[in-house]
Amino acid sequence: MRAWALWLVGLLLISPAASAADYVWVIGGGPTPAESQAQIEANVNWVVRVLKAYPGKRRIRVFFAEGRKPGKDVVAWKPRGESKASMQPLARVFGEQMANDDHYYEQDVPGVIGSTIADHLEKRLAREFSRLKPGDRALIIYNGHGSINYPSDTARNALRLWDNSHISVRTMYRIMNNINPAVPVRFVFTQCFAGGFGRLVHPGASDTLRLTKADRCGFFAVAQDKESEGCSPSVNIGDYRDYTTYFFAALHGRTRTGKPLPVNPHLLHGDGRVSLYEAHLYALSEAHSTDMPRSTSEMFLERWQPWYVRWVDTGAEPDNVYSRLARRVAKENGLPPSGRALIRAIGVRRRVLEQRRHELRREKHNLKRRIQANQNQIREAIGMRWPGALAPYTLNFARFLKTDLNAAQEFILAQPGYGSLVAMENRVVAIDDQQLHVKRDITQLDKVLRLRRLARLRYDFHLDASARDRAAYHRLLSCEKLPL
Repeated sequence: MRAWALWLVGLLLISPAASAADYVWVIGGGPTPAESQAQIEANVNWVVRVLKAYPGKRRIRVFFAEGRKPGKDVVAWKPRGESKASMQPLARVFGEQMANDDHYYEQDVPGVIGSTIADHLEKRLAREFSRLKPGDRALIIYNGHGSINYPSDTARNALRLWDNSHISVRTMYRIMNNINPAVPVRFVFTQCFAGGFGRLVHPGASDTLRLTKADRCGFFAVAQDKESEGCSPSVNIGDYRDYTTYFFAALHGRTRTGKPLPVNPHLLHGDGRVSLYEAHLYALSEAHSTDMPRSTSEMFLERWQPWYVRWVDTGAEPDNVYSRLARRVAKENGLPPSGRALIRAIGVRRRVLEQRRHELRREKHNLKRRIQANQNQIREAIGMRWPGALAPYTLNFARFLKTDLNAAQEFILAQPGYGSLVAMENRVVAIDDQQLHVKRDITQLDKVLRLRRLARLRYDFHLDASARDRAAYHRLLSCEKLPL
């Protein structure tokens, strides 16, 4: 082989393209053990399993809660049963019956390399981001809690991290600036108020239509001012309805419980392997949840939208991916597919659901007053016999637990009001579940309207947008459609 050919082969072997890679950072857990719920841990494990099973190779870096340090950093809710051995009678009377069913344990997330304490995480991410080179691709996934402290400035929205630390949108923007602008960066934020992190695609994390020079895009469970699902201490994955559950089911090809997907994500957009954009569209159409997901390209359209589209549904029916999703969601919820009939049906359904929500809220309020009165009455009777029971965190309370707990719980069970206390508290739990279902049903109505609005916005955008805005929008959309 000629010398120049050998030189060319060698150059190809050591070139950046030859060693280019997909890198994924999965960040999860709560700020404290009591807020690091089992669903967050389960979601992180689910995400990692899906990513490892997805075709292709990628390097996955996992940061979770306390990291590799031993300690109980996850809480699960498992009912202990109604018995003296479980201390549930005493817990009910003192208003701690739900906390009494909490179980704390050390996280079981394979491959964790560090904690999410903000100082530690910032330094690790900045260092690892700086090593990315042209040809690489980055994906950042967060599963945990979020905060909004300044509604007028959502660039202060933050990830709530271990030991009550946090990373705000602006801080994350600075960290991401360590990434070479030639490296495509996608992110999936699933926490409450996640939409605030949509500012990561704009210069200085500002609220503008201009985009950074860096190639960035992302997906969010909810808007910048809304709470999300996904932080339950329940260990029953069949109950999970959060954005993570649906988004990664689309990438996986099956639900979390192993069932076939109700619709092929490929049918929603394009062909080939399911992209992040297709997974987002799947979650939009299939999730019966309180989450109202959005992507950076959709948020761009909403920032651009003319004033007359903001509130009014004109009944226009452009044919694009969002109008098709709107019709599907309407059909799945027993509504007319489109037109004025759909708008009227949504109005009727909303009034019924809002009335039901009002009734449940009023019933719960009345029950809580009765529960408190019942608890006060039984506590007073306990205090007359065992004063130490009313002084938790003291030596007298320790003596009470050691010598009188059994007798006190027998006394509680014998109280005429205890049976009604149990029934009322169980009813409150049932009401909470019913309220969640009503909220999910209302969200489906809002989802249909939002999808119709996005359909009209996309249509109007292609008619009226400037060349610069068109280029910015298609740049975001192209980023979102990149294969994983």
